[in-house]
Amino acid sequence: MKKSKYQIKKLVLSICLVLCIFGCASKDKKTGMNVKSNKYQVATEFNNLGAKYVNKDMIDDAIVQFKRAILINPDFAEAHNNLGVAYCRQKMFDSAIAEFKLAIKANPDYSKAHDNLGFAYRNKNMFNEAIAEHNLALKINPQDVEAKKNLELAKEGKKIYEKSSAYQTVNKEIASGSIIGYNQYIRGLFDEAITSFKKVLEDNPDDILASCYLGHTYTMKGMMDEAIRVYKEVLVKDPSNVLARLNLGEAYYGNGLYDEAILEYDNIIKTNPDNIRAIYNLGDAYTEKGQLDKAAIMYNKVIAFNPNFQEAYNRLGAIYIQQGLYDDAISTWKKTLELNPNSARAHLNLGLAYTSKGMLEDAVNEFKKTVDADRENIGAYYNLAYAYEEKDMIDEAVAEYKNAINLSLVNKSKDITETANKQKESETEDVIVTFDKHKN
Repeated sequence: MKKSKYQIKKLVLSICLVLCIFGCASKDKKTGMNVKSNKYQVATEFNNLGAKYVNKDMIDDAIVQFKRAILINPDFAEAHNNLGVAYCRQKMFDSAIAEFKLAIKANPDYSKAHDNLGFAYRNKNMFNEAIAEHNLALKINPQDVEAKKNLELAKEGKKIYEKSSAYQTVNKEIASGSIIGYNQYIRGLFDEAITSFKKVLEDNPDDILASCYLGHTYTMKGMMDEAIRVYKEVLVKDPSNVLARLNLGEAYYGNGLYDEAILEYDNIIKTNPDNIRAIYNLGDAYTEKGQLDKAAIMYNKVIAFNPNFQEAYNRLGAIYIQQGLYDDAISTWKKTLELNPNSARAHLNLGLAYTSKGMLEDAVNEFKKTVDADRENIGAYYNLAYAYEEKDMIDEAVAEYKNAINLSLVNKSKDITETANKQKESETEDVIVTFDKHKN
């Protein structure tokens, strides 16, 4: 049905009236929209500044910026999430949980906030809640690799926690904090483990087990002075504790205090002459002191106790090379290869011993076996090239030198690429930044 001219005019008039009405309100609306847009932009800037602080490990400053962003825009889901991650970095998991929940309230489909909430729950041993949140994250984003990893960690953590709880029931004399600390220790959560063991010792300063594991954890963190202090305290309370004394010796060794390490190992061997670990470590300490004859005696003792101790053969062979005892070195590394025929290191060392004796054909064969076992062993290519050169096989020598140089360039290129990628990752673009990963 065709519209009349009157109807068309009426329709046009109505549209004009609507436009005029809108036009009258447009100035106020635009002002409101501009204010809202400006607030959002300012909040985003605070959020991104916080992200830069996090990248520099300036967590306190980052928290201030995230809070400023939220003050301006209370429904800023990304800022709540980022604040939660910052709290996680400071082990403030209750505060983190509250922020992740606010992020999810602002955006229920925020998969990363669900994943991060699961992470915080896991660190409070709330494994069922953690598993639920990781599953929600994956339901929203099935391709989230980090959420998949966190889900597996939560499931594994639940199993360990349940086993440790059962173990504690059977072994009531072991403090629960020590069991928790041990589980954190074996998972590589060293800061958390230190906190757990310290709490145990606050309640019971005479808990030897917690003290020993605190020392182990300090050692794993490279905090050797702290480890030494703890082990010495243990030995004051329990002078016959062989494990603590052994660990003290290793801590001294790790700190370059070889004389002190030797003293501790000697004390162990006097009362425990068949302690292989102490004998082997004593050999290492003598080696570092340049007392090669004594070191060789120790490694030979280890081999006498355990003829399959491969690393003892490697250390002994290295000493023989330094002493110019090439026949002994060759014999030692041949024994290593009987234990492990595919050992690239043993083939390389045997080749070096042959080279030192002028047995170039045998050296070439060993260097070739090294390359077969380890295609990225630059030293094997260089030594193979040198052996060829000594045999006047110039073309073969040039080819192996080229292989070594090419491999070196490839490795250097990889290093440059990795450095560039890390630098790129550390740069924060002018967009909303959401953190996906945590430092455990």
